[in-house]
Amino acid sequence: MAFLDGERDSFRDLGDLGTQVEACLRWYVEQFPPLLEDRSMTMENIGNLTAPAVFFCLDLKILAGADSQNTADALQASDNNAVWETIDRHLDQLLPNFSSHFKTYLRWVFVKKEEQTWDVGSRPPVGRYAPFQRRGRPGDSKGPPRRSGGGQGGRPQQGGRDRHERGQDRDRPRGPRRDAGAGGIKSGGSHADQERAALEAVRTAVDQLRSNPALAEIKLDPSNSFFRRLQHKRAVAEGFHSFSTGEGMQRAVVVTREKQEQEDNP
Repeated sequence: MAFLDGERDSFRDLGDLGTQVEACLRWYVEQFPPLLEDRSMTMENIGNLTAPAVFFCLDLKILAGADSQNTADALQASDNNAVWETIDRHLDQLLPNFSSHFKTYLRWVFVKKEEQTWDVGSRPPVGRYAPFQRRGRPGDSKGPPRRSGGGQGGRPQQGGRDRHERGQDRDRPRGPRRDAGAGGIKSGGSHADQERAALEAVRTAVDQLRSNPALAEIKLDPSNSFFRRLQHKRAVAEGFHSFSTGEGMQRAVVVTREKQEQEDNP
């Protein structure tokens, strides 16, 4: 049940947007007495308080769109402008006990938020490679809690092997193989330092493959799934191929000349 569901043939007859918002809120106060009678939100009255907030949100979208496109855009552009000041003023006057709840909900619905995105197939550093860790309380020398049952980077350790590693351990001839020996990715450094080390390892491996035609592939030092994804992309950009091998903390990227059965596998 909402204010605009047949209660008014033409809400424009009420006046400007502020008058329409005021009339709309007064109607909800009449239909939902707990909005004025109750002092706080509890499990017993939450339904009678959230329902009018949701319905008023739908009415407000219609009212703003009918007023003008600028008004509708103002609802989403910012949470601090003339349109929001009008809405907040009537909420404070007519819903003194729950105006803050309505304001928070309305802004959550209308105001656009910037979201951080990641490349498809990648994810931020996790586990011991994360740029921050949960720390214990002051004076607690135990440090961050340890999780059991998981491998590096949140990857569960499994007894089975990847599809391209089952049956046989890549026993077809490849020629000489050498570890890149780039020094590894140290967890004590910053995220930027770890990323540079991961990409530097690929560059070193590529240089060795180019300078020594007898080498067929080079295994890099173990790293987590985020940095392995970066290494796979860099290897392709350099004109080579790559795959991941190993389990848990020992999983690492192998840079190779030949295209593998399943490439770019973190």
